Amino acid sequence: MRTFKLIYISILALLVLGCNKDNENEIPEFSDISWYTEAGGFAHINLAREVGQSISFMDLSQGIYSHEWVLDSGNFFIEGDFKKGDDLTEFIVPNSGLSSDAYNVNVLFMEEGLQGVRLYNKFYHPVEYIGYNGTSHEEADTLTSYMDEEGMWVIDTTFYVDVYGVLEPEVIIEKDGEMLVHIKTDSIIYIENGEQKIITDQDENIEFPTFDVEWGEVITYRDVTSAGRPDSRAWTFPSNTSVNDYDNGGDSDLDPENAVSVDLIFDSFEKSGAGSLEIERTAEVIASKVKLNLPFTFNVIPPALKADFKVYHRGVEVLHIDGDNVPSDDISTWTTLDIALDDELVFEDLTLEITDLTREWNFVSGAKSGTTGTAQTETNTYSDIINAAKVGSFTVSRTINNEEQTSTKVIPLLLNVTLTQDGDTEVLGDITTTDEISNTILFSSNEELKDFETTVINDFSVTGTDVNDAPLSINITSVNLNPDNKKEVVITVDNDIYNSDNLQLVYTGTAIKSRADIPLNTFDLPVIGINNAVEVLDEAFKSFEEYKGKATGGAAKGWISSHDGAPKDTRYFYYQRTDSKASEGDYSMMFFADYDLATIAKDKKVETSVSEGHILDVPEGVYEVSLDIYAEDGAITSPLNENFEIKLTGTTTLSYKIDYNALPKGEWTTIKIRNTFGPSNSATKLVLQFDSEVSSSGNVHFYIDNVSMRGLKTR
Repeated sequence: MRTFKLIYISILALLVLGCNKDNENEIPEFSDISWYTEAGGFAHINLAREVGQSISFMDLSQGIYSHEWVLDSGNFFIEGDFKKGDDLTEFIVPNSGLSSDAYNVNVLFMEEGLQGVRLYNKFYHPVEYIGYNGTSHEEADTLTSYMDEEGMWVIDTTFYVDVYGVLEPEVIIEKDGEMLVHIKTDSIIYIENGEQKIITDQDENIEFPTFDVEWGEVITYRDVTSAGRPDSRAWTFPSNTSVNDYDNGGDSDLDPENAVSVDLIFDSFEKSGAGSLEIERTAEVIASKVKLNLPFTFNVIPPALKADFKVYHRGVEVLHIDGDNVPSDDISTWTTLDIALDDELVFEDLTLEITDLTREWNFVSGAKSGTTGTAQTETNTYSDIINAAKVGSFTVSRTINNEEQTSTKVIPLLLNVTLTQDGDTEVLGDITTTDEISNTILFSSNEELKDFETTVINDFSVTGTDVNDAPLSINITSVNLNPDNKKEVVITVDNDIYNSDNLQLVYTGTAIKSRADIPLNTFDLPVIGINNAVEVLDEAFKSFEEYKGKATGGAAKGWISSHDGAPKDTRYFYYQRTDSKASEGDYSMMFFADYDLATIAKDKKVETSVSEGHILDVPEGVYEVSLDIYAEDGAITSPLNENFEIKLTGTTTLSYKIDYNALPKGEWTTIKIRNTFGPSNSATKLVLQFDSEVSSSGNVHFYIDNVSMRGLKTR
């Protein structure tokens, strides 16, 4: 049996001499099997080489009866004084065949794949080889001898060497999914004018091809290397390209420079080399790296310039002429578009902009007739009644590499412009004064108006009171159409109007008409006085935009909310800052209670916080307090009106109550209060509340936002 595992190399020669066939008649007292390989030590698995490389094998067995090395076909025994880098085929042992009875052999591997080196030994005594698999002796590859028909003990094992081919990079470059060029280490196959051509490394005075590619055209670099089994790659791409997409072969850690295939787009106009591919096999024993230069040139050319544009009417696309669409000059093929008087068309250039473009929208009708627009998007208004009118044409041009390109296309539209109107003629927006103290009232129509006679003054009247409810005597002196904006009517009165006044403007006539001859609807509407006064409430707090820093007290900085009286860690605050709905900014203050408010024996309020710096500086005067409220649901059962209170406390108290039940549900409503207040003191607060006597049914749920307080001008 084997008595030791490691044998010192210094005694190998003695062991070999002591176990040869010259001593066959002297049967040794014991037998043992062992070997040593240049590549794997005592192991006989996980051996690797590249084609053209060798491994030395030593049979260190003792007590041998017979011994033989046998090679797989295509490999050779070599001998001599060779060194790294030599052509080992020059050291092949002549006529050696595939077997040898030498104890030490050098084997040259010339075939790829798993190649066997068989060791066939016969011993006088039984032997056992406890191998080493490279990781654990407990999982050793054990060999046990068996007795043959001669009564000898046989160990028959094969050393398998994984032989790698020589690395030979191979690249295919594709354009539009078709092969453009196929590059190997010894040849280039490429397509020129639909014909396949070949360049080999035997050609003299080689002239490598230049390929034209359009800017923005996708070129695919594909590594198709198989020879030599590489495990990594590194691309060098042309400097004027960017990566459009790549295939990482399922390895998400790979960058495009190491990917199996890469789609490139050329993004500048210049000639450039094609780059290179370096492939590598990183395993230590058979590590190798080979670089393949791609020895041809790309010439980047601009694509043909093709005008591409759209036309819109009232926000709807009515025409798209794309790059490949060339409209006919035959107007019978054009689209006819009916539009209303004063309608506008929008013209948008969508031409591929790879460099600066010069644009010319040449209009032959509309307000810009006879002019040229140069912007990417142009508009033209049609204020004359016309029939089957042409629009014009569009020209786009650019200069690349000192070469100018131009594309001109007619805009294939025929316009019918008619005087039409959908719906009524009515007041649009608020009726307002022009300043805080003013003798002018303005309102706008939703339609452009015809000129009207001065006698329309008799169809208007103004009535109202001042802030103290005293009647006002205000007479209209003129009614005019704004010559610069024929949707706006300007009314002049004989007395100054203050923004604290409460006025109504009434129109009862039929003489003011739109250009489509539809009369302005009569109306009886309030006049809103312009208020440019400074905001009393802190701008940072008026819309609940700032977070208090804690959830208690309503969570809005500058405000305090009442709660249900529970212990601090479980209190519910009736008013809470939220981002679920807002009339201004991103936040509002939400009120929510799902039980009868009368069961809460105190006011349900939110108020400005003096301790948080929300100080109201209000000199004595008349003020307008306003807020936006969004009632979700709930009903107040007692009192049935004037149940929600807006209150200013201080030296004097202003209290104003509204009917929550009368508020429209599901929409924002603005509430305004105009009244005398002040002066304020250090404890003045703005309070929004249901008082302790209010009762309710159902969930009471609403939002408050955009709270404001401004001073008014008074008589």
